[in-house]
Amino acid sequence: MVAAAPIPTANDSLLACQIANQLAETNRASLRRLSVAVQDGAVTLRGRVGSFHERQIAIQTCRVLTGIERLIDAVEVTAAY
Repeated sequence: MVAAAPIPTANDSLLACQIANQLAETNRASLRRLSVAVQDGAVTLRGRVGSFHERQIAIQTCRVLTGIERLIDAVEVTAAY
């Protein structure tokens, strides 16, 4: 039997929207393209950015928000991006 994918709670969905909005406000196109997934307060950021500095901005943008239990950084730095 295949396990069903967990359904995000309203709090998770709200947190994902808040993170996406914060990333969009940085005015960096690569951060707007990051994927944000939230499950039980655990946030996963996925995608590619062009520099380590942009990756750090993405992480710090998340850290200022309340409700994040854990942050999983799956952001890749690709110089050619």
